[in-house]
Amino acid sequence: MIHILCIDDEPALLDLTRLFLEKTGEFSVNPVVSAEEALALLADHHFDVIVSDYQMPGMNGITFLQQIRRSGITVPFIIFTGKGREEVVIEAINSGADSYLQKGGNPRAQFAELAEKIRQMVRRSRAERALREAEARYRAIFQNASDIIRIIDRDGRIAWDSPSSSKILGYPPGSLNGKDPLDYIHPDDRDRIRSDLAAVREDRNSGFPSEFRVRRADGSYLWVESIASNLTGVEGVDGIVATTRPIAERKEAEERQKRNHEEVSAAFEQLTATEEELRQNYNELAMSEHRRAETEQMVRASEAFLKCVIADVREGIIAFDSGLHVTLWNPFMEELTGIPPADVIGKDLCTCFPQLKNNGIPGTIARALAGETVETPDIELTLSIKKKETIFVRGIVSPLRSHEGSVIGVIGVVQDISARKNAELALLSATRDLHESEEKYRNVFEAKNDPLILADAETRAILDLNPAASELYGYSREEMLGMVLLDLSAEPEKTKEALDRKVPRVALRYHRKKDGLVFPADIALAYFTLKGRSVLILSIRDLTGVQQIGDALRIANVKLNLMIGVTRHDVLNSLTVLIAYNGFLRERELDDPTRDLLEKQEKALLAIRNQIEFTRSYDDLGVKSPLWQHIGNTAARAYAQFINTISFTCEAGDLEIYADPMLEKVFYNLFDNAFRYGEGVTKVRLSGAIDGTDLLLYFEDNGIGIVENEKTRIFSRGIGKNTGLGLFLTREILAITRIGISETGEYRKGARFTLRVPRGAYRLMK
Repeated sequence: MIHILCIDDEPALLDLTRLFLEKTGEFSVNPVVSAEEALALLADHHFDVIVSDYQMPGMNGITFLQQIRRSGITVPFIIFTGKGREEVVIEAINSGADSYLQKGGNPRAQFAELAEKIRQMVRRSRAERALREAEARYRAIFQNASDIIRIIDRDGRIAWDSPSSSKILGYPPGSLNGKDPLDYIHPDDRDRIRSDLAAVREDRNSGFPSEFRVRRADGSYLWVESIASNLTGVEGVDGIVATTRPIAERKEAEERQKRNHEEVSAAFEQLTATEEELRQNYNELAMSEHRRAETEQMVRASEAFLKCVIADVREGIIAFDSGLHVTLWNPFMEELTGIPPADVIGKDLCTCFPQLKNNGIPGTIARALAGETVETPDIELTLSIKKKETIFVRGIVSPLRSHEGSVIGVIGVVQDISARKNAELALLSATRDLHESEEKYRNVFEAKNDPLILADAETRAILDLNPAASELYGYSREEMLGMVLLDLSAEPEKTKEALDRKVPRVALRYHRKKDGLVFPADIALAYFTLKGRSVLILSIRDLTGVQQIGDALRIANVKLNLMIGVTRHDVLNSLTVLIAYNGFLRERELDDPTRDLLEKQEKALLAIRNQIEFTRSYDDLGVKSPLWQHIGNTAARAYAQFINTISFTCEAGDLEIYADPMLEKVFYNLFDNAFRYGEGVTKVRLSGAIDGTDLLLYFEDNGIGIVENEKTRIFSRGIGKNTGLGLFLTREILAITRIGISETGEYRKGARFTLRVPRGAYRLMK
């Protein structure tokens, strides 16, 4: 029986998963509805496989996976979810997931695939565990054997040594690999052992032991007895296996008397050498003590200097240990806050100043512990202990490292910016009072008008302006009368191009005020002759507020799309459960009317799911600002998403239009419409023409076309053979930038969709 832990926040889907898996009789499923409950269960139970949803309240599936991997749990893990983005798959695999399966589609096929994945993972996991256990047994035998076990390869060199070789001979583990073993045999024994090895390799020695002396790492020789077997050609060995054990005690008894005599004769010489060595060691020790004393004196001087700096510096210095408890609080911090070191040392800073939690200081300190140097924003502190006042500070925090380089805490430098901050607040108050005064003056003495500028059409020199223009740009009337129009533009090249073409209106152009502030403007231009002189008058409208409202609407749209995405996920999960239960009912013995009703019900459920999936592609509709896009390149990218033999030609040249970023989806829908319903389409053509002040783009094919009474209806919601939304959303995307679309083809001669782009929303690239 395979034991499975299954986690999903939707009880109906969880129960459905259990029913499908336990139906086979080979799985036992333990279902839970949260990652937290699963963690508690894993503490006391063992499972063969974990199957988890990704998107769950509280801890999601990947965070749950990362936590159990950090705790050492290596149970095979499958992410089973409706979240299908590529980055989620990559993050899951990088976090240690063994497989990934996306919800949706046919439930029977889906759960069959899940069951097969579980079987494969369990077989692989059990095989790997058996292999590890076998390897551990053999490794324990070889690593704990008291004899030296050695493999000598075909070239006569050491291929492998057991750990006992290092213990007995003293060489570092692995250092003898690749060496000739005869190089470590006593010269008097070497020829004999070379002959014995040759006999083993030629199968002339059937296990007779050989005695010889082998050199230790310290240069001494050890008597050993070795028995060798020829396993050349055997997979995994392919050489001679020699088992060697020390026989030093036996041999040492024979040579003890001789060695004792030699030791007595050498004792006097060794004593003399030892006396000289002790004298040298004493001199070196005396020098070492002198250097140590000098070093300690330098360290004490450095510490005294550092303490003086910390005590006298006119900035606060504060340090924390790795547990974020205060370990240093210099005199300036006491002077600044009125809090002595004894009241904060060993405490959490946020306990003394709770308002720091709302300023993100715990996160800043955590980043410093991670190795970053971080500058804090301006912080307002209300001192309630002694000083009873409000101060403003800012700081820089950095990791505090040990002499080994590891991070052991955080050190921060705190600056008192109260004087500067109070000056800024006073300036802000004065500015506010000034603005109120100016507003009263404007309301009393002048009517509010749009900024107007009169300029020479040839030289672009400013000839006259109203007070509103002077107010908008921040220049005095005298200053602006000495300027040209390009001096006011933040995009002089684009402004020059618009003036050269004498366009009547520029919907969006960025201008610059005297103080350098760049703002968006809507500019209307009119050309006329004044006293025989060609002039133009510009009416400038500041779009800053409009742009802010647009940004706010886009942010609201993003949040709305996020909520729609969450709702879509939940609805799709519920649809999957309904489709599965519908399938269970159809497997039972039913009368024909009931079976027909179930089939109709399943078709309706599948249609609902297809429509919900279709809307996923339009989540970003209207979220991002319109931009200039190349017609040919955008259409070519949409065409490249299809695999077919229908040709496509673009005759629009280097035209660009100002449209929503989803313009590529517009062309995709038009291609999809032609390929699905064109009936015999072999080619598609995109071309353009000028009609008055508008640009007409023609997207046409050579298929059957569209009947007259359908030409308007096809852009309505719900009309069509697939989702009924494609051409409806195409029209909505284009309408964002006032581009119209209609079907103008002739039935039985092909479809032709005409896009009408207004003036100012198209341009020809140079």
